[in-house]
Amino acid sequence: MMTSGMNRHQARASSGFTITELIVATTISGIVLASMVGTFLTFAVGARSVGAYTDMSKDSRIVLENFARDMRAAEDVLQASSSTLEVVFPDTSFYGGSRVTYDYDKDAKVFFRIEVDSSGSEVSNELLLEGVEQFTFSYYDPLGDKLSASTESILLSVKSVQIDAEMQRNISRSEATDYIISARFMMRNRPVTE
Repeated sequence: MMTSGMNRHQARASSGFTITELIVATTISGIVLASMVGTFLTFAVGARSVGAYTDMSKDSRIVLENFARDMRAAEDVLQASSSTLEVVFPDTSFYGGSRVTYDYDKDAKVFFRIEVDSSGSEVSNELLLEGVEQFTFSYYDPLGDKLSASTESILLSVKSVQIDAEMQRNISRSEATDYIISARFMMRNRPVTE
């Protein structure tokens, strides 16, 4: 009779889990789950960061292509500073003598383009880049010498323009940064005097 009672107790004990086994299993499951969630979040932030870099690169490439087109077509420079450039296009059937101003707003951290036709009416006002932390136009004479933006004769001497900029996008607790250093864009239609 004793043996059947012990067998019944042993059978009952082996058919379930003890509280210690449940605590250990729960702890291990929690550790595995926490590491999986941490890994997933790391990959998610990384993917967002790559997306931000891709967007900034695409945006800057489009801006530089359009800027290069405008600089090649520009006939004259009306304003040239480290943050603003205003050029005039030839008075042809395609350009119609319009003026284009590229301007960097340091407070809003944006770079935009405004086009005005020959009568002074605004044709377009485009926001080109956002999150621009730093921006500078650099000007060069026909010989490739850098001109100071404060030089009085800069409007007469500038033949090529370069853009240097730094863009940032915030992603969760980190920032993605893209640097734009453009080539010098030659103003082919512009005669210069030195």
